[in-house]
Amino acid sequence: MLNRSCFYPLFVWCLAWFPVMLSASYAWKYGEYYDYGWIVPVAALLLVMRRWNAFESVAPAEERSWMYIFFLLLPLFFVLRVFYYVDPSWRLPVGILALVSAFFGHWIFQRVGGLAFSLSFWKISLLMLSAIPWPNVLEKKLVHWLTDHVIQVSAEIFRLCGKPVEVLGDRMSLDGMVVEVTNGCSGVRSFQSFFMATWFFAELQNLKMDSTLKLLGWALVGAFVVNTGRASALAYIRFNRGQEAADAAHDMAGLVAFFLSAVFFYWLSVRLDRSSKRRVIRKKTIISPTP
Repeated sequence: MLNRSCFYPLFVWCLAWFPVMLSASYAWKYGEYYDYGWIVPVAALLLVMRRWNAFESVAPAEERSWMYIFFLLLPLFFVLRVFYYVDPSWRLPVGILALVSAFFGHWIFQRVGGLAFSLSFWKISLLMLSAIPWPNVLEKKLVHWLTDHVIQVSAEIFRLCGKPVEVLGDRMSLDGMVVEVTNGCSGVRSFQSFFMATWFFAELQNLKMDSTLKLLGWALVGAFVVNTGRASALAYIRFNRGQEAADAAHDMAGLVAFFLSAVFFYWLSVRLDRSSKRRVIRKKTIISPTP
């Protein structure tokens, strides 16, 4: 448990992120790809408390100094309310405010425990930033790229199985039957949620930088593979059993894909954690002096 002196810097850290999460909640509620954002603040707070307790040399904070900083944060709330009422779907102010809050949070940690202590929270900051909606231009390009490649790979799978599937824009056609791959089926939701989960599991397993990058790379590849398999399975059902059967299997296919993805993600993070620990033990064994 955290002692009372640690409450104030963590409270100010939460205040710094509160306007960001409040404005981002519009995309969580009304957006098509960001419903995972609701769990990010809670998960990040638990991870911050967990990492804080792992450090024994954190200096106690004075109540008065942190209350002064709280008053410095008040303009952020006013700016948020102005932008929120003007256009709650405008993503640029939210992104700028998120970067400001991230840097401010690391400044808080640096004041409390030094530079090394502050830098140790970098994965948690990326976890928080992953809940922020991406710029519209980048998101549209990502959706288009994923949709195109999911269709192309799925069509090649059918051709390898002896099914002459034709690609017509964002649709696949076989014997007069057409399957349309919409933006929601492009895999962008899996891509973004896997991007978020990378920082969560990397912090949970306390992975090093190289292992975290490996986890990120495999996570994005896994998201594409899982979603391509889902799209191919639904197209197969559509071609062989009709549209009603495909519609009935749509939600179940999504749940299966999510379950397989979660299992794969956890297994991979544990595997990378064990591999990192083996390398550390091997290095210590090599450099240890002989008796």
